[in-house]
Amino acid sequence: MTTTFKVSFTLLLLSLFTACSDPNYNGDNYVAFDSMDELSHEVIESIKNNDEKKLLKLLDNNALIFDLLTSAQGEDASKTKAYLMTPEGKRNFSVEQMAQKQRINAFFSAALPSQIKINKAAFRTIGLEFAHEQPYSEGSPALLQSYQIRIDNGEDQTYAYDIQVIYWNQKYHLVEAAGFLNKL
Repeated sequence: MTTTFKVSFTLLLLSLFTACSDPNYNGDNYVAFDSMDELSHEVIESIKNNDEKKLLKLLDNNALIFDLLTSAQGEDASKTKAYLMTPEGKRNFSVEQMAQKQRINAFFSAALPSQIKINKAAFRTIGLEFAHEQPYSEGSPALLQSYQIRIDNGEDQTYAYDIQVIYWNQKYHLVEAAGFLNKL
């Protein structure tokens, strides 16, 4: 009798979990984190180690954007989907993605070395500040959130690094990172 109860209870939990997840969420196609602390740690590690490729990998969530548009039911999402299917929309999306990569490259190659004259390896996260939240689009199951990661350089100077994430299916996905550090 207890084995039947355990099996029934397990099936109930699995069905609840399945019912709560979004069928358009394809987690294997995204770079996702269970917590903002984990995501911000990875961002700061990429800065500390001057690892541009790591930050670009964290930002590699193009599939997420398209899956979100597919799952959104609003008029804005429908217009955006139609626009992205046009040659102009595809070109503009590609240009936007290239601009993001160039901005991150400029951050690591020019901005970061000129902003910071000490050993970046001394950086440590001292806080994470939530700034703003809004629905990703009308009828979307996801939220677009803005954060500031607070950083100490080990010599009593603090900085802030702005990022944007999409919170969907109880996961955090990095979609934008600043091209500079804000000195506080």
